[in-house]
Amino acid sequence: MTLKSRLLTAAALGALALTAPAAFAQDTTDEPTDVIRVTTQFREQSLADVPINVSAFDAERLEALDIVDFEDLAVFTPGLVVQEQSPNNTGYSIRGITTDSGEATSETRVAVFQDGVSITRSRGSYVELFDIERVEVAKGPQPTLFGRGALIGGINIIQNKAEDEFSASVQVGAGNEGQVEARGHVNFALGENYGLRFAAVSRQRDGYIDNALGGEDLQGRDTQAFRMVLSGAPTERFTFDVIANYQQDTPPGTSFKSGSIPAPGGDTDPHSPAALSTFGGFEGGAPLGLDREVRGVTLLADYAINDAWTLSSITGWRDFTAVEVFDPDGTVLPFLAIAEDAAGEQFSQEFRLSYDNGGRLTGSAGALWFTEQGEQRIPIALDERVAQAFLAPTLAAGFGASVAQLEGLLALGGFPGVDLDNPFNPFPYSVAALLGQGQLVPLRDYYLEEASNRAETTSWDVFADASYAVTDRLTLTAGLRYTAEDKTSAGYGRSLSGPNFVTFGDTLIVPYTPNGAEVSQSGDFDDWTWRLAASYAVTDRINTWASFARGRRPDVISVDTASPSFFSNAPAEIVDSLEVGSFITFDRGTVSGSVFYSEYENFQTTRFDPNTVSFITDNAGNATQYGLELQGDFDLAETANLFVSYAYNHATFDDADSQGNALELAGNRFRYAPEHSLSMGLDWQVARGDWGSVSLLPTWSWQSKFYFDNNNDRFGGALQQSSYGLFNARLRYESRDERYHAEIYGSNLTNDEYLIDAGNTGGSFGIPTFIAGPPLLWGVRVGADF
Repeated sequence: MTLKSRLLTAAALGALALTAPAAFAQDTTDEPTDVIRVTTQFREQSLADVPINVSAFDAERLEALDIVDFEDLAVFTPGLVVQEQSPNNTGYSIRGITTDSGEATSETRVAVFQDGVSITRSRGSYVELFDIERVEVAKGPQPTLFGRGALIGGINIIQNKAEDEFSASVQVGAGNEGQVEARGHVNFALGENYGLRFAAVSRQRDGYIDNALGGEDLQGRDTQAFRMVLSGAPTERFTFDVIANYQQDTPPGTSFKSGSIPAPGGDTDPHSPAALSTFGGFEGGAPLGLDREVRGVTLLADYAINDAWTLSSITGWRDFTAVEVFDPDGTVLPFLAIAEDAAGEQFSQEFRLSYDNGGRLTGSAGALWFTEQGEQRIPIALDERVAQAFLAPTLAAGFGASVAQLEGLLALGGFPGVDLDNPFNPFPYSVAALLGQGQLVPLRDYYLEEASNRAETTSWDVFADASYAVTDRLTLTAGLRYTAEDKTSAGYGRSLSGPNFVTFGDTLIVPYTPNGAEVSQSGDFDDWTWRLAASYAVTDRINTWASFARGRRPDVISVDTASPSFFSNAPAEIVDSLEVGSFITFDRGTVSGSVFYSEYENFQTTRFDPNTVSFITDNAGNATQYGLELQGDFDLAETANLFVSYAYNHATFDDADSQGNALELAGNRFRYAPEHSLSMGLDWQVARGDWGSVSLLPTWSWQSKFYFDNNNDRFGGALQQSSYGLFNARLRYESRDERYHAEIYGSNLTNDEYLIDAGNTGGSFGIPTFIAGPPLLWGVRVGADF
């Protein structure tokens, strides 16, 4: 027996801290077509038997659809949108419910797990998908499965474990825009039932947006990741896996391009050259770009007490550090330069006791302890002269005048012809000092302030989940989780250059805490979440299910110096969701899907406050959502497989909250929530012989218009992406023994122009910026398996 077969149970149990099955499994050995087997409910099941809307991709499907990162995964997952500004700033959205804030005090809605350990914290969640056994995307509230942070679903990454036999693989590639990539693995046997596995990936690409001011081009990629796995089965009842991960990302800067101020000699088109820079000496002279490291160690252990009871343990440690420097105003002007220096560390321990004696009752119960500490430091540099031009209307209002009237006063004082609000020819003296104090004070070309937010969270969970097969076709499931949290949020705001000369306040942009010292606030929170599900097998080929679940996004304590207490508290966001679905198996394919209806209370929205240079979590009230998701997988012939997915999502804010108060965002659609999305792919073996085989993989994805801001009318509705489609293709040769392969690939083959994001930090200062999506990319790869 190989280590892989001995570790089958451990891999399934260690994949995610989830619960027992919700359906009494039927014998699937005679299924007309192969169905991916998953562990979404904490045991290996056919996807057809799971009473949850799950999009699952095993290693074969990941390879067939050429999925190598989260953005690729989202293309073929109905309801999932992933927007990557950089590996440090990636947004995950399931059914329009988005997680993307980098604040240490924020909480997530979409959970991301890696072998049972939460990696959900925004600045550390983006990982390379290499040497993967399977990826499962569960949609809808998953409280008793994923736990805290899974308000609307979760992504479960199961990495390959080691085996007690030798294997190896390697693949290298190159393409346009300076693309260079390499990936591979090697697995060693360490004796019977023990194995050691190493895997690595490196991906590099030049930026696809030219920077007219020199330096590296923008929107590039430079990522290296490494993994080591030690697996063993000391006895037939005990198995373990030790997994160590490391990833480093050092891409060039993000192309925030102004939509209102053209680049020199250019325009405001986000796909044309930008003109971005930082200040000399800012953050030690660091250039635009990111330097991020993510490290983690996980220990999975599984002990079969007897044939019915199994004890599982998941221990995880993880940390990340990330420094990103960016030009948020998106212009050639030396207005702003901002850095984000983020760090986080977490530790978790989960124990779960599962019961399954092969009868009608299955279940599990357990406990989880989780602790994390995080900090986000935000230094901001600016030119006081340019800042005064942008703030001219605010300054004028402070004098009870208009900008033109201030210019008239300056003319009377000996400064005729001043264009006070022209940032390209800024007035070099402080208007506040000149008109308010009669003093001539030169403005500085380099002024520095700094803000910070910090959080410490400790949570305790206890949970239980049980399924009972009432008949061989009907199974009922109930799950319950109690969560208690102890939180502390802290922050400060200070000037590193003394009082600013624009307003002569202690600070100009960031908040000013007393003496620049840190302020903090603590709180204790607890709540219950639950799920109810019923599964009914109409026939051996048709399984139907219904679920009713409550999800929770934990309470948030945000640093908000505009508040007398310096903090604002956003209550826990609650969603109640009803969903009905089915999985149908045909002779040559499968169709699955569901319809859902969800109601949200205390919907939390995040806004960037330019007065505090931080993201503040607000309570936007209530919202309602309903939709449909479908997936189909069909063998059109022995050599052709068709994959199709479709999602409809109607998600809007209600007119009033639970107390009848009118809502500011009434009628607005959720951001990152296209109403319609469609994707399809055809894996077609076009030729085969003694020399090997040639296959063609064309894929196409399309989505309707969507917004980048919950306020759909912001900046006149400019923060949106109109409907667009992307066409990709791959032509692959594979040797007859399947050991060697070579391929040519292309993405966005029609070179369509689209946006990754819009608004951003610049939008908070009235100058929204836009980030262009990748153009046509193509390349070649060769590889071998041993």
